[in-house]
Amino acid sequence: MHAEIRQKLEDVFRNSNSPDELFDSFRIAISGRIKDEELYKILLRNKALSTDEISMFAEKICKEFPGLRYNIYFCVGQLFGSISTYGKHLDKALAYMLKSAAAEPTLSEPYTAIAKMYNKELNIPALETIIKTIEDGISLVEIKSPLCFALVDLYKLSGDKDKELGYQKLGEIFQREGK
Repeated sequence: MHAEIRQKLEDVFRNSNSPDELFDSFRIAISGRIKDEELYKILLRNKALSTDEISMFAEKICKEFPGLRYNIYFCVGQLFGSISTYGKHLDKALAYMLKSAAAEPTLSEPYTAIAKMYNKELNIPALETIIKTIEDGISLVEIKSPLCFALVDLYKLSGDKDKELGYQKLGEIFQREGK
């Protein structure tokens, strides 16, 4: 029975163009305590949803199922980054990547994703903000070298050769140490 309900919900989440139908099905999933990250990711990627609705669903999922926070927030951060035209949603993407990082502070992936979302032409999110975020993350994550190498690229964009070289050396040290 559970598999049948899940399949019906997935069909609605994948194919419905009605925000009302999506909301009703979401309510059924939550009240049925269906803890299925992949199912909720299908819902969050539905093109009928506004960015506000995506945020609302994501926050409710994470409130009900705290164990899903890292992956749901990461998914929403990627989603907002991918639908961002002219940098429109990059600040939201950054906010969700930061929530993902807060949910699992030792993982480097949210920070490397943040480094990749910088739009040089529009300076969105602000280069200084991205650099500070990644520098702060180095002390938290287990695998530090990807963050150092991301900072090399960002400092190259900013023209700060000293910091670019410093993070290159630090990244190589961490890499040799398996960090």
